[in-house]
Amino acid sequence: MTDADTIKLDRFKELLLSRCGLSFEKERAVTLGAGVHRRMTSLGIEEPDVYRALVSGNEAEFHRLVELLTVNETYFFREPDHLKLLIERLIPEIVKDRKQGQVRIVSAGCSTGEEPYSIAMLLRERYGAESGKLFAIVGVDIDANAIARAQEGFFGKASFRGTDTTLIERYFEPAGMGEYRIREEIRRDVVFEIANLLGTAYPPVMGSPDIILYRNVSIYFPVQVQHRIFSRLAELLNEGGYLLVGATETMHHDLGILSLVEQDALFLYRKLPKIHIGDRRGQRRAGHANEQQPAPKHSHGATSRRGHASVVPERPVPPAVVPGIHALFDDALELARTNRPDAAIELLETLIERDGSFVKAHALKGSILLNLSRYGEARDACNRALANDPLCLEASLMLGIVARHAEDGEEALKRFREAIYLDSSCWPAHFYTAEIVYSRGDRKRARSGYESTLRILDTGAPGEHERAYFPLAFKSDQFAAICRHKLSLIKEQGT
Repeated sequence: MTDADTIKLDRFKELLLSRCGLSFEKERAVTLGAGVHRRMTSLGIEEPDVYRALVSGNEAEFHRLVELLTVNETYFFREPDHLKLLIERLIPEIVKDRKQGQVRIVSAGCSTGEEPYSIAMLLRERYGAESGKLFAIVGVDIDANAIARAQEGFFGKASFRGTDTTLIERYFEPAGMGEYRIREEIRRDVVFEIANLLGTAYPPVMGSPDIILYRNVSIYFPVQVQHRIFSRLAELLNEGGYLLVGATETMHHDLGILSLVEQDALFLYRKLPKIHIGDRRGQRRAGHANEQQPAPKHSHGATSRRGHASVVPERPVPPAVVPGIHALFDDALELARTNRPDAAIELLETLIERDGSFVKAHALKGSILLNLSRYGEARDACNRALANDPLCLEASLMLGIVARHAEDGEEALKRFREAIYLDSSCWPAHFYTAEIVYSRGDRKRARSGYESTLRILDTGAPGEHERAYFPLAFKSDQFAAICRHKLSLIKEQGT
């Protein structure tokens, strides 16, 4: 390619970036060149400037070029952990709080429709034929051809990689030549629309969503465009709603626009209500007034790891073991690990009735409740664990997480310091401490915390809290990715 050709191609890059945010730098420039050449040949145009003028002024031709350049790589039930979280946790939570109206779900950058159809099928599995009345599912994409294919609902073998055959039999009909067509009742549950995520206006069907899936789309955009689209989608989202991006995209969108939250060891974004300072203080006062306080702790003088005199609670003498307690606990742990939290809690409550001093039962109950976002109950369970054993690492760690959720940073830091004192390899305590001080602008302490977290994770030697049963489902690789991202930001900020 000559220098002149490169300059002319740059003009196409500028046009596509400004109109729809697509970037064609480095190796993607080859894709752009091939696409432009193909359209010019098809139209019998020899001069790139002539074709650029056509693309600039003819909306239909612009979309034909975009269709040729965009990669519609998708398949049913992609990134299943996200979909499981959506169906089992996020949507039931919204349904429970919804007084009237449908729960609205938007698949942004839906390509040929596999993602929104996957959600429709999973909702039909959980809520039956009524799912069409309970939920409004919308799929949007800039590629008009992809949207047309999604509306038709025909799919080849590539769309079914790893798909459960029972779901194929239940929701698809053979269409010949190795293709299947999704059944009409599922097609009716999804509305498709052409939408440019960088355009001046979004179609009305995208309005007021409770959940937006924006997965594996932003990878095609440069950073500035990523931020602009994410900001617009965040503005669109209902208060309390969730925005999910692809696992590899998560850290690129931690811009302070939405709150980065963790559920079931996955990170996603939530539009939390804005709380005024006065309201927050009132909530904290009320929370402290109702908080169950742990029993007084007996203590004796000791020396900390740093050599300073400190007061360390004395671990109580364990009571006599009630027969069968450990077997019950093991059964409850297995129920928790196999995603049967209600049964696990019921069994733990039976165990606690028989032996209220069994610390692990209280701590495991707290862990399950914390995973269910039942923060008040989790706090009570942890306080009961500490009442029986003031040196219970798991309880201190969980109380720190509960306090952080309540935006009580001082209490959270206190609890995380306790956890680190009890076990210096407790990487979640290092991580959450770093998160708090980073949010306060203390980049030096944050850097130390993130580096400590990475050092512990890189050793591959889990602390006592992981060897036992807490956290039940933390994915350390995601925490490590956040640490590296935050350290790179701190480095850019010159600390």
